[in-house]
Amino acid sequence: MMAAVLDRISRTRDFGRNECCKGYYYGSLPVKGVAMAFETLLLDRASNGVATLTLNRPDSMNAFTLKMAEEVRSVWLSLREDKSVRTVVLRAAEGRAFCTGVDVAEMWPQPLDRPFDFEDPGEFLGPKSNKLWKPVVAAVHGLAAGGAFYFLNECDIVICSDDAQFFDPHVTFGMVAAVEPIGALHAMPYQEVMRMALMGNDERISAQTALRISLVTEVTERDKLWGRAAEIAASLAAKSAVAVQGTVKAIWEALDVPRTAAVARAAGYTQIGNPIEDGKVARVQPPKVKWRAR
Repeated sequence: MMAAVLDRISRTRDFGRNECCKGYYYGSLPVKGVAMAFETLLLDRASNGVATLTLNRPDSMNAFTLKMAEEVRSVWLSLREDKSVRTVVLRAAEGRAFCTGVDVAEMWPQPLDRPFDFEDPGEFLGPKSNKLWKPVVAAVHGLAAGGAFYFLNECDIVICSDDAQFFDPHVTFGMVAAVEPIGALHAMPYQEVMRMALMGNDERISAQTALRISLVTEVTERDKLWGRAAEIAASLAAKSAVAVQGTVKAIWEALDVPRTAAVARAAGYTQIGNPIEDGKVARVQPPKVKWRAR
């Protein structure tokens, strides 16, 4: 067991040494001050505190490979450490799909002789799995299938265009559908998750159904999708970074514990994250905004 751990550490370090000159990361953390270059992604950091990450394999319906997964992980780690970034938009290059899961032409590496060393793609693709507590707004268009839920299950706000379709094809191909649908249970009702998992390719969840079952929070026209996601993200970025990230962390972690324990833990987050002066919360005059109903 220790040999396997040491082998994994060695391989991680080797990857960092080989790639740091290209602007990826050394070991597990990004190299500060080095521009990040990618083969499978586009990353833009705007001056308003919003970073936009675009999955960029449209010819392969933005399916992920090991290379994309490694690049995504490096982005989450980089954005976690970048104080100028306060919110993230996750989207995909224009085409038929947001993401159709793992690229079946390459598949995901599985060490058959070392089954306990297997790393699930979610460990690379999920922002929360990489301890990124800055809110992530996902903008979904077209097909979102199977492994796409590795992304969606760990985003904080998901919106989609009116042409979006969601499904999990695993069972159709004789494979157990487990990790992705289980990850969706915190957002969708049990029967909706089970129906999606069991129906496989026989049924797709439309944008309007996704809205009804809480898979997404808003549906917009295709040509307005990216703009709307950017608008939501900018609104979040304009708020206190500590307040926003503390809120994300507290509510996300509450999903894994009983309600009473979650509420008790929540009080601690308010003590850490709220500005305290003389025993009272310091009230900062909030800017006046034109609110909207939804």
